[in-house]
Amino acid sequence: RRLGEVIADLENGWSPKCLPRRATDSEWGVLKVSAVTFGYDQSANKALPPKLKPRAQYEVRPGDVLITRANTREYVGACAFVPTTRERLMLCDKIFRVVFKQASDIDARYLSNLMGTPPLRRQIEKAATGSSPSMKNITKTALLALTIPLPRLSVQRAIMERVEAGRSEIA
Repeated sequence: RRLGEVIADLENGWSPKCLPRRATDSEWGVLKVSAVTFGYDQSANKALPPKLKPRAQYEVRPGDVLITRANTREYVGACAFVPTTRERLMLCDKIFRVVFKQASDIDARYLSNLMGTPPLRRQIEKAATGSSPSMKNITKTALLALTIPLPRLSVQRAIMERVEAGRSEIA
């Protein structure tokens, strides 16, 4: 199925001019693209200047699935599931948040893992645009058009149980 058939939307955040340092736990921060490159990394952020008002609608929440819309060819379309996160971190405009339908046909963890598989990576890299090899972009339209394998939810969850068990065993 097409990704756009099984999710409600993709929304991206805001990229104000931030301070050149990481936000403390009591400050608002804006995620950098690298926060999504190798799984979710909340420490990859920049502090929002105190004079700017945070936009709470872009705050990252546990359970979010985040997708980069700009990066190198290898990392454009990188995807991460947010299991937990500190408060006061916002999406930048180069990261999409998946907005799931009320009664979704797709499991968030399944989707985040699926996006890194070779068949999906080939589609993403083919759809990425931009002449610079160091910075490619993928549009919302292109992401929503991705063709994904979509077994029943029970099968998706069983797959993810095996994946997570394997990761625990490796760790």
